[in-house]
Amino acid sequence: MAANGADSNPPKPVSMSDTLHENDLSILGQEVPLGRVDRELKKLWDTDDAKTRASLMNFAIYSEKAEDLARNNRLLEQITSTHACRALLILTLPGGDPPRARAWINALCRPYQGKEVVCSEQLSFVLEGGNAAQVQNTVFAHLDSDLPLAVWWQGDLTSNFEERFYSEINRLFIDSSAWKDPATAFAKLETAYGAPTSDFEVHDLSWTRSHYIRSALAGCFQSTLALSRLPDVERIEITHAPGQRTSALLVAAWIAERLAYALIDAESGVRFAKPTGETVTLDLHEGPSGYCIQRLALVGPGMKTEVKRDPSCSFVRVCAHCGEHESSEMLPADAETESELISGQLSRAHGTSLYIEMVPLLREMLAKL
Repeated sequence: MAANGADSNPPKPVSMSDTLHENDLSILGQEVPLGRVDRELKKLWDTDDAKTRASLMNFAIYSEKAEDLARNNRLLEQITSTHACRALLILTLPGGDPPRARAWINALCRPYQGKEVVCSEQLSFVLEGGNAAQVQNTVFAHLDSDLPLAVWWQGDLTSNFEERFYSEINRLFIDSSAWKDPATAFAKLETAYGAPTSDFEVHDLSWTRSHYIRSALAGCFQSTLALSRLPDVERIEITHAPGQRTSALLVAAWIAERLAYALIDAESGVRFAKPTGETVTLDLHEGPSGYCIQRLALVGPGMKTEVKRDPSCSFVRVCAHCGEHESSEMLPADAETESELISGQLSRAHGTSLYIEMVPLLREMLAKL
């Protein structure tokens, strides 16, 4: 045992040679010296007059997992097929000493109106020993100037997610279902969002995946009869796919916020108090592999409103039972792939402030589970 309890065999720093081979990197295009990226990009366009460069934003995918490199490269191709941008693919391998950076350039092209070929620029960076300063310098030095920056931060919000970075972001994409410690990560997100220097919108794929499920449930209470039975709710029942508990909790938080429920202490599980003082229980169930939210129901005496999505169906089924009144209909379902979810959000002008308003309640719920 080393002095002061230190480990005598500290972890070996991550090396690019330990995680990636040159064949893995060949998919990224043409490797160029880091200091000549812009110059080499200009050469790329000067040699081909048939292609038109287009860019409406900067869009970056940030990851610290080497095994996701090929997948993220495909995701960029899919996203740029509908959104012209300067695309940045950033892979950081923390722990390398001394730090080392490599860069690649590529053109992601698609036909436009059957005649022209329109292309987005792709810049890829692999950063060994990538600390916060190296990440910031790499990203900010290679942005398409005067255009907004959207970042898809994959995985946990590590130490590289700090103020000098998120203060420059316009839109932040995350997937809280992938976080190892959601409570801590949500606290970090809330701090970043509320920082005086930050002004970014948050798009959580765990929230986006339930959009049509939530819309379908809300639509059930447009009638006066159904709305009159909302005070009778005693249970919120949600069935979610493996690994999607955070998505289910976000839906529960949304219902609680809309109905002015307050979280109360309970020996186990999650319970809410209505404004009238009566209690509502949250029942979470993990279903089989499949869609993120598979069933959502509000249940009480003489009433049950249920939204389901079966594995083999591309729609959601809505069934409502209020006293003697029953109804059933099929409605559109959510997109499921990550590229579809991201592209859909990029097509919208603004994010939602409702999401960040639910985070404090969500953190309280996580502490009880």
